[in-house]
Amino acid sequence: MSAVGKRKRILILGAGFGGLTVASLLRKGLSLPEQHQIMVIDKKDYFMMGLVNLWILNGTRRLEDSKVPLNKLKNKGIEFLNDDVIQLDFHKKTVTTKSNKKTVEYDYLIIALGADFALERIKGFIESRERGAFNLYDAEQIPELRKEILSLKKNGRIAICITDIPYKCPPAPYEASLIIDDMLTKNGTRDSIDIDLYTPTPIALPVAGPKISQDIVNLLNSRHINFHALHKLKSVLDNDDDYRREAEFENGNRINYDLLIGIPPHKIPMVVANSSSSGLVKEGENWINVDKFTLRTNYEYVFAIGDVTEIKVNQNTTIPKAGIFAEGEAKVVAQQIIAEITNNNTSKNSRFDGKGFCFMEIGGKRAGYIAADFYNKEGPSTKLELPSEESYERKIDFERSRIAEWLLQ
Repeated sequence: MSAVGKRKRILILGAGFGGLTVASLLRKGLSLPEQHQIMVIDKKDYFMMGLVNLWILNGTRRLEDSKVPLNKLKNKGIEFLNDDVIQLDFHKKTVTTKSNKKTVEYDYLIIALGADFALERIKGFIESRERGAFNLYDAEQIPELRKEILSLKKNGRIAICITDIPYKCPPAPYEASLIIDDMLTKNGTRDSIDIDLYTPTPIALPVAGPKISQDIVNLLNSRHINFHALHKLKSVLDNDDDYRREAEFENGNRINYDLLIGIPPHKIPMVVANSSSSGLVKEGENWINVDKFTLRTNYEYVFAIGDVTEIKVNQNTTIPKAGIFAEGEAKVVAQQIIAEITNNNTSKNSRFDGKGFCFMEIGGKRAGYIAADFYNKEGPSTKLELPSEESYERKIDFERSRIAEWLLQ
């Protein structure tokens, strides 16, 4: 069915990588705001890339300098509504937000809500905040975490725990461990502090395959960071009597720690979960099902991109939850919508190619570079370039260029 004709309202839920990319491209392709309305809704009033957490951790960036107001979208002819989405109605083609239960109609809907955290699944973790348990993905906690790391003295242990999969930005826990190693070395306390990294998986980075996973473990070993596979965090124990800080894994092992840095379990946003009866999320699955090439859902004119989706490449592999893939998916969605509205047949067959990359920072202003092709005909392929200062600079420019394109230009 063609969408060509009257003025369209394109509604984008979420102002992350995918949401901001698609909004920017749609505005460029549908350049007259009075002809077609583009609106972004997000419960936050600012944007900050998750990778900035690591820069706050190592002291090269301050939290207060890293948040970019989303109301800058208005300068680009894109409407912004700072609100929380509480209901989706695909039959009436409406979205309801929390404040005064405002209802917004749409012609096209793009769900780019990302993934929420589910630390409540780890018994005692949230309650142990005052006992040195931190969420690595919560930017508000990183300044205090940095202070705690640098205050550790003799015979300390830092435990970094990947609590479940999938999780956003797969290399991030390994980057954090290497950056912390670098921080402690510069602080003169590294020799007295153990760094242990725990993961529930049998290899370090399943999405990258066994070879790159082993390369990462070798890098950890070279920096005396202890890697523990098949360790899924079960609980953070409450020892009121002796004030010990202790964690337990599902395999029965227990450890004492001074700082526990958790990569939280992820879950689909509540508004999507509450729409599960609509068929947006298939029975027995946890994320939105989309066509792996077009990102279309089973509802006409409704797309989903980024972390809120699960795109299965094969029985064992899915597209990682990482911003670069959300960006690639957003480009394809924007091209399809623009083609339909403008009746431009050349872009109607735009397809997501399953390609992406990421930078893996290791401290000392160096970063590795991982390139991936998940739709490769011979099977998913990944390639790791050795850490270099050049890749580190490319990572910095990656953030700078995206912010400029989405919000500042």
